[in-house]
Amino acid sequence: MSDHYTSVRREPPRLWAGPTVVMLTPLSELTARYAAQHKVLLDDPRLLPAILQNHVLASPGHVVPVSALRAEALARHDARYHPRGIAYRVEPVPRALAHHRERPGSLIAEWSALAVLGLDEFSSGADTTVLCTSDRKLAVDALKPTLRRRKKHHRAEILQVGGITLAATDHMQTLAACLRSLKNREHAWDILADLERESATVMSVQLIDRFCHRFEYGLDEVRAGLTGLYCSRDLGKLLALSCPAAESRPETILRLLVGEAVADLAWTNFASQVPVYTDGTVGTPGERRRDRTLLTVFDYADPRLKVGLMYDGEHHLQRSQRDKDAEITADLVALGWTTLRTSAGMLRRTADTKRRVREAVLGAAEKLK
Repeated sequence: MSDHYTSVRREPPRLWAGPTVVMLTPLSELTARYAAQHKVLLDDPRLLPAILQNHVLASPGHVVPVSALRAEALARHDARYHPRGIAYRVEPVPRALAHHRERPGSLIAEWSALAVLGLDEFSSGADTTVLCTSDRKLAVDALKPTLRRRKKHHRAEILQVGGITLAATDHMQTLAACLRSLKNREHAWDILADLERESATVMSVQLIDRFCHRFEYGLDEVRAGLTGLYCSRDLGKLLALSCPAAESRPETILRLLVGEAVADLAWTNFASQVPVYTDGTVGTPGERRRDRTLLTVFDYADPRLKVGLMYDGEHHLQRSQRDKDAEITADLVALGWTTLRTSAGMLRRTADTKRRVREAVLGAAEKLK
């Protein structure tokens, strides 16, 4: 191992194996190959245009094939929320590897580290960040990284991603840096709903939810792990809103939306991931019994009121899934449940969805009298 990889701290249960292949090639290597094929000098001005017919720069010195790019529409959508309007078509892991390779002794950090650790859904539209000897400098375009000075307290995870050895900040340092990034308005994404809480808080809760679920951390572990890395008062407020059972970003939004809709109804008792079995029994939130046949799992539900909510992602648009959803809904109605299926469009129509939730809760409470 190279001498510049220091202060290594490994967490085997939570490390990510990474993709088997990372489609990233040094530009110098490709230039030499093209020059040999076309029998021209390495400085021939025609080489780079020829290379860029089938490749795109991930950094000044590395390229990825055009086939590996993100859809242009997705990149444009992310750029609408990026604080400086930068659109990234190259995936976050190749970008991180490219800039890390070009700066020996650097550490991959923040959203880039989150991606190489195994949670990349927040990073596609985020700046590439590395810690090195440079002073702080924010990215100004898709080919330049955000640079921050590497300090003695920064711990490293040594990972193998696509057969490439790299060094990234560990889990808790990465989470703390990402939370600071959101607090400082250096990254943002589409949260779908128009909630009462400020967007940075909502995004931070989404991040903590997915971080805990993906890496199997409990909230107490996060609290302990971030001691000295992130403001304890701010963290306490975020953890009070968080739930490791949330399986997607929209589920977090749905939970926060419901919380706002019934904030003044202290007698409600909603929980995440509530299982309902075909015999009508309701299981413990977050657990599934093998001795009973599962009917469905509500993303968020109040078992006493029998009001349950689900978020239907894109796969629910498939005909087979729609037929299955219709059957499940019919069975739930027969069991006395009030079921609200929500979508991205419904989350965007936040006020209407809050009204429907509140009406369902009040109606269910009336039936119990």
